[in-house]
Amino acid sequence: MKLRYSWVALGLLLTSSHLAIAAAPDGAKLIENNCAACHKQPDGTYSRISGQRKTPEAWQMTIQRMRRQNGLELDANTQRLIVQYLSDTQGLAPSETKDLRYALDRDPAAQEVKFNNQFVEMCGRCHTAARVALQRRTKDEWRTHIDFHVGQFPTIEYQSLGRDRDWYKIAVETMVPLLAEQYPLETEAWTQWKAANKPDPVGSWVVSSSIAGVGPVFGVMTASPKEGVLHLEGNLQSLDGKTYPLKGTVNIYTGYEWRASVSLGEQAYRQILALSEDGKNLEGRHFAKGQDNLSTVFKAAKQGTGTQILAVYPENLKAGKEQEVVVIGAGIDQITTSSAKAIEPLSKMEFGAKVKVASQAVGASVDLTVGESVAKLPVYDKVDRLSIEPPYAVARVGGNGSSTPPANVWFQAVAWLNGADGKPNTEDDIRIGKVNPTWQLKPFNEEAEKLKDAEFVGKMDEKMGLFATAEAGPNPERVYSTNNAGNMKVLADYEGATGEAQMIVTVQRWIDPPLR
Repeated sequence: MKLRYSWVALGLLLTSSHLAIAAAPDGAKLIENNCAACHKQPDGTYSRISGQRKTPEAWQMTIQRMRRQNGLELDANTQRLIVQYLSDTQGLAPSETKDLRYALDRDPAAQEVKFNNQFVEMCGRCHTAARVALQRRTKDEWRTHIDFHVGQFPTIEYQSLGRDRDWYKIAVETMVPLLAEQYPLETEAWTQWKAANKPDPVGSWVVSSSIAGVGPVFGVMTASPKEGVLHLEGNLQSLDGKTYPLKGTVNIYTGYEWRASVSLGEQAYRQILALSEDGKNLEGRHFAKGQDNLSTVFKAAKQGTGTQILAVYPENLKAGKEQEVVVIGAGIDQITTSSAKAIEPLSKMEFGAKVKVASQAVGASVDLTVGESVAKLPVYDKVDRLSIEPPYAVARVGGNGSSTPPANVWFQAVAWLNGADGKPNTEDDIRIGKVNPTWQLKPFNEEAEKLKDAEFVGKMDEKMGLFATAEAGPNPERVYSTNNAGNMKVLADYEGATGEAQMIVTVQRWIDPPLR
């Protein structure tokens, strides 16, 4: 049985009190039976296994490589249990993944900034630097990892940023000590996490998220154990009242890594989230299957664990108006406000409440408070400028008989006030929040205009900001019958305020591992 890259399922053990996350049963025996022939050493440890800790996705990639390149034969269930065992016993603590989750949840707009130039040039030139930082190894294992790279990728010393320097010497003498110091196998964070009580995912969760091309969605999902597996059921709704039934199963790794496959309406979705250490929150991203380029933020608060606000819609108030505001959160029994004209909740819902709020002076904000959780609604009269999220995007053609679907992009606009100094893009600017502008595409430069990119790359929904690429493959209507690639400006207009982003439309991504 061949297994492609996927989000592996895993076992969940049911205890008398709640669903406890534990290492796969007989995991050590599975390692012995399937890995010992090549990896076991005289002292009982396993070369290339015992000396490292990684994310579930990284362990999955390792096993896939063993299958593909070394002929390892595993059935799907055994592979599932091994990934579970290694993730639980040799994973990463929550604090070790905290600033790197953009790589795990496949945030398409993330740009790495925390790594120094040499780290990026030596490691980040082929994959994200986060892929390295999401590992922990002994110094010897980091040293072996360098040789593994040269063996697996012999041209690594002759590619760009390799042939202009003594790459191997730098890797061994500089990078190995650096990696061993920054990302050692043994850490206090991991020791503490192994001993900590793990958060319980079972229960009802208030959800705040969005769907590309739809906008905000919110509701309640319930996680419950059935036959040793954690199941999800619930309903989300959009601002226009449309309901999206949610149903699926959850996989938990390392006691907090939440991976779920769900149906949301008629679309299959993936959730890549993290449980907070206190078990009160879930946060990460979700995306339609095969469309991680359309991933959006997914937040949830567990009911019965306190009061908190997850989101408010709309995010802002127009000066001089009284508006209805939907407050999404858990434990919302009473809402206080800084606006004297605010009305008591119009209606309470399982996922929050509605209130009417009267705006104040432009540039100020109306505060909505639930317990210790505060949501600030900026007040505006006229928008000064827009920023677009993402500011730079990569779309990919697809379909048309190819094995990869198109990678579309959803753009959103954020409105701003210039602040007291009256100047844009300065520290005193006030973020008003997301608005619904009109959208259009234009060629990014003279070359794009000359090649008529705008006629071929695809279509932009002028109301929702959802860009759908054209089909893959040569196009005989284009110069040299090239594909439907292009370089585009993405323009937004809201009440006279404008914003601009850049979008590259390019070819398919043929190799797409769980960690890029």
